[in-house]
Amino acid sequence: MKKVLCKSVQGRDLVVYGNFLPMAESGIGKKRNQPLTLLIGGTHGDERATVPILENFIKRYLETGKIKMPTVVISLLNPDGFEQNTRFNARGVDLNRNFPHNWSPHSEEPSGSSPLSEPEAKGLYDFIMDVKPDKIVSLHWALAEIDADGTHSNPLASAMWNAMTVEQKLPYRLRVEAEPTGDEVTCPGSLGQWCGNSLVYPDNRRPAMVTLELPHHPHFHSRPDALPAGHLAEVRNWWHRRPQDYLSGVEGPVHRQLETACHFLENDTHSSVKAFFS
Repeated sequence: MKKVLCKSVQGRDLVVYGNFLPMAESGIGKKRNQPLTLLIGGTHGDERATVPILENFIKRYLETGKIKMPTVVISLLNPDGFEQNTRFNARGVDLNRNFPHNWSPHSEEPSGSSPLSEPEAKGLYDFIMDVKPDKIVSLHWALAEIDADGTHSNPLASAMWNAMTVEQKLPYRLRVEAEPTGDEVTCPGSLGQWCGNSLVYPDNRRPAMVTLELPHHPHFHSRPDALPAGHLAEVRNWWHRRPQDYLSGVEGPVHRQLETACHFLENDTHSSVKAFFS
């Protein structure tokens, strides 16, 4: 199923896809009491590989019924930025600096006039508060990391890491979070900061939040501790010349991680999913 989440600044649809039917449909109630996973791509319009990777995930895993755990996917959060091939939305705001936690008007990237000033960020915020996903994975490009946001998210990040073979792990670095030290926040107003550090649902549940940064190279090179200074230009140049080569090199391991995320907490019977699609 799919539903329009909201409209972008320029009036484009933000679409959310789900693999479950309304509660009224026969036999759905039991499935919808299982933990829900939310997958997000295209937050930055120039991080283009995140979009087809999730679109293909929808086709291969949700439409085929391969994943039966409740899963929703927003493959393109920033359609205006995607159309213009820019990091920002149509008002020049970085959506990943527009969320409430530690929002700052002095962010290095433009953060908007106030938290949730942008319709795309507000639409995602409202959706999360409505359906209350248990697990959230946001795809970005291309720091080659699996980042746990908040210590409670470490098990999910570790499960995604362990889902890969030794060779598939080579392009990545696993970053699990230690107990907070009061250090300065590096990404004020980011989705990960909000979901991982301050989001608590009314029933006191907290979602596990992982930021999945895709590799900067399509082949299984070992990730150095410090990426080359021009790694973003390198991956964009590779994408411009050979997008299918990049996808074929990274998509399999990414889908394996996402499938693992969708089945994580599969035996947890205490989570609930609101009837957003009903």
